[in-house]
Amino acid sequence: MAEAAAALKRLGAGALRLGPVGRAARSIGAARGRALVLVYHRVTPEGPGPAAVVPCVGEALFRRHVQALGELGELVPLEELLRRPGGGLRVRFAVTFDDDYQSHAGQVLPVLRSLGVRGTFFLSGRSLHGLGPYWFEALERLLQTRPLDQVARMLGMAGGTAEQLALACERDLRRQHWLEQTADGPAAHLAAEQIVTLAAGSTVGFHTVHHRVLTALPDEALERELTEGREALAAVAGQQLRLFAYPHGKGDGRVAARVSAAGYAGAWTGVPNAIRSGADPFLLGRWEPGAVSVDELVVKVAIRLNRTLPAVPA
Repeated sequence: MAEAAAALKRLGAGALRLGPVGRAARSIGAARGRALVLVYHRVTPEGPGPAAVVPCVGEALFRRHVQALGELGELVPLEELLRRPGGGLRVRFAVTFDDDYQSHAGQVLPVLRSLGVRGTFFLSGRSLHGLGPYWFEALERLLQTRPLDQVARMLGMAGGTAEQLALACERDLRRQHWLEQTADGPAAHLAAEQIVTLAAGSTVGFHTVHHRVLTALPDEALERELTEGREALAAVAGQQLRLFAYPHGKGDGRVAARVSAAGYAGAWTGVPNAIRSGADPFLLGRWEPGAVSVDELVVKVAIRLNRTLPAVPA
């Protein structure tokens, strides 16, 4: 672990130099008792590709992000933020990862292990049920192989950007079903043995099998989403799945109450808030930095540690 600790101190990119970045770093240092949870989706050797719908970060940049966070504060397991939400001499960070991407095992885990960091992986376990790509993966494949206006017509839309198509599909279960049913090619998702590898030294949380917007579901369908596939994934991971991440980052009071009743210990939305003492453990925030430079990361971390947004997205 001594080598890992030393690696976290090698920031290399000069994030703490004078100027806006230096002032941001000092602001972070003064934010004692606060914590920030970061979320990443895909981490690949080459970084973002064309027509990306799912956020992606290059492996080398991801490593520098983690090193910078270790320089700016303390990297801790996510569950520690539930046990001890406030206090401490340094700002605390936790790193989390969503969905069933094989890059979690291929790229993320080796980086975390080399730096001595324990991450949390919010998984669906889709391969355990013989399911294909998520709808947003299917949309991304279409956008990479067909003209944008053609994809829009296939979805029954007059046009729009890739982001607008993704948002329209997020709000429409029929479009999601169509994308999943017509997806071209198998899913590149974590197999059971890769989930076992991730779970050895990392925490596995639940992200639902079907990745629907939970706030739009009636109570009965919501109950199914919170429980279906949870036990199967727990059995493979060899862990109880006590932590939950809302698909698309969307939760509200009704859904949070159901998550609590389902026996989870905490749940995270997509609102980029820091964690402070007294926060609702079922409406906690996470921030996705994306492929920003280390300097940008430092400045944006400072903003998020010192700003509070409503816990439930408008």
